[in-house]
Amino acid sequence: MRGLLIVLLVLLGTLTVTAPPLRADGLRLCQQAPDKYAYRLELTELILQRTAARYGEWSIAPSTQADPTQERCLVMLRDGLVDMAFVPPTAQRLHDFAVIPIDLHAGMLGYRLLLIHKDAAARFAGVNNLEQLRQLTGGFGNQWADFSVFASNQLPVVGMANPNTLLAMLNKHRFDYFHRGLHEAWGDLQAHAEEFPDLMVEPHLALVYDLPVYFTFNRSNLALRKRFADGLAQLQADGSLRRLFLRHYGKVAEQAQLPKRTLIPLNYPNPAGVPAIDTGLWLRPSPP
Repeated sequence: MRGLLIVLLVLLGTLTVTAPPLRADGLRLCQQAPDKYAYRLELTELILQRTAARYGEWSIAPSTQADPTQERCLVMLRDGLVDMAFVPPTAQRLHDFAVIPIDLHAGMLGYRLLLIHKDAAARFAGVNNLEQLRQLTGGFGNQWADFSVFASNQLPVVGMANPNTLLAMLNKHRFDYFHRGLHEAWGDLQAHAEEFPDLMVEPHLALVYDLPVYFTFNRSNLALRKRFADGLAQLQADGSLRRLFLRHYGKVAEQAQLPKRTLIPLNYPNPAGVPAIDTGLWLRPSPP
């Protein structure tokens, strides 16, 4: 947590830009699906509220359009059609855009649980390390930012352009597992309980890799980045960020029971210079 505050204070101290007039239609976001981005949207609104006295009243502009793909969203951000995006960093993105290098999910997105077919439970019970996991095949969206984690760790994978088919494919034994974030695993199964009653969350494993997601801005709008860095610093300092995070994710963190799981660390090809992720919002070190 201290590291988070230091990074934010450095950002605030180095950004001395003048804010442009606020758009009457509000902050334009291309990622607004409430079922997927509820936490990020609430965090965004809270930052805008906390910084209103200094920067002016503003809120998120409502959208009736379906969220575009992540790459399309970045094209829109580059062309000035939206004001901000939530995306993982790559070397190219860090070159093309301005970011606040603080992981919005405090490392939680990098802790992954495995969805499997119940028929495979006994086989997974014997998996305890990366080499054993390599004997199994994962399924994943090949357009997702962390698809490269499979190649980086020599893990066999079936990649799908349409990730909506992955649960059906897992149910048909087309691959052995589909890894999901802590906040996604049980929700996915509950949403499809009648359709796929034989799928389950594997009970003793978790994969771990660094998958940060940053507030990302057009480089011509450093004033907006400064406003968000200011707001994040305020929320971290008074405990509001932790309370918001735990309200959204505290229950799933408890449900996952990570201290009782075998963790398999994976290499994730983050760009050079990305700061270490602070998991202090939710993950406490185990006692010695």
